[in-house]
Amino acid sequence: MSAVLWLPLLVKALTTALLVVTASVAAERLGAVWGAVIASLPVSAGPAYVFLAMQHGSGFVAASALSSAVANAATGLFLICYAGLAARLSAWRSLALAIAVWLAASAALQQVAWSAVGAVLVNGVVYALGLAIVARGRAFGGRPAPPGRRAWFELPLRAVLVAGFVSVVVVGSSAMGPAVTGFAAVFPVSLISLLAILQRRLGRAATAHVAAKALPPMLGFGVMLLVLHLAIGTVGVVAALGLALAVCLAWSCGLLWLQRGPGVSAPVRG
Repeated sequence: MSAVLWLPLLVKALTTALLVVTASVAAERLGAVWGAVIASLPVSAGPAYVFLAMQHGSGFVAASALSSAVANAATGLFLICYAGLAARLSAWRSLALAIAVWLAASAALQQVAWSAVGAVLVNGVVYALGLAIVARGRAFGGRPAPPGRRAWFELPLRAVLVAGFVSVVVVGSSAMGPAVTGFAAVFPVSLISLLAILQRRLGRAATAHVAAKALPPMLGFGVMLLVLHLAIGTVGVVAALGLALAVCLAWSCGLLWLQRGPGVSAPVRG
């Protein structure tokens, strides 16, 4: 296999594994807000778009970014579904149903020819609904279980498992045509891996709390994708990628600043 084929896969797998391990430790030690913000950073999707730009050019990247922005609404539904079900159903059943919701929503969304305005509207409706549910306190409940003592091999094992999972997803998505590239690029592998890890470490209630807290950061992720889509035609693909990353980082820092003080989730220490 040539470097052109295996390098994007390797970078995406390793960066996603690093992201998920970091986010899981942050959620355990610093609270749900930190874990959710770290998990929403474009450490996985970012390299994917860099390689898309190298292989296909600015027009392809702009179209894919618009599709990814629309797919971000499906990720919002994924988080709402998981946060609402985790306290009622078994951990893995909740995760399986949430993934099914993402796949069904993505399949439905791909049937529409979206504009930037349409992407804003569909994300606005989904995330407004999710934030309203969270504000009413219906998305999660109960007290998190304290994590057990971590074995020396657990963090490396997390990284290996997540990297393997990402590799399977990337290899499978490579068989898809360009029409679904934008959706495949933002399949919520980081969030799925993070929730799967936290289910065992912290219990269902705390993991549902992380999913609920991920809604505002993921809304910013969608804004980042729209900025990328709109800026490419004006400033070019390289500058647009940098601008989109700056927007995402500013959004995340703003959320952490707003959540400082008593409102921040208390750390769960083992």
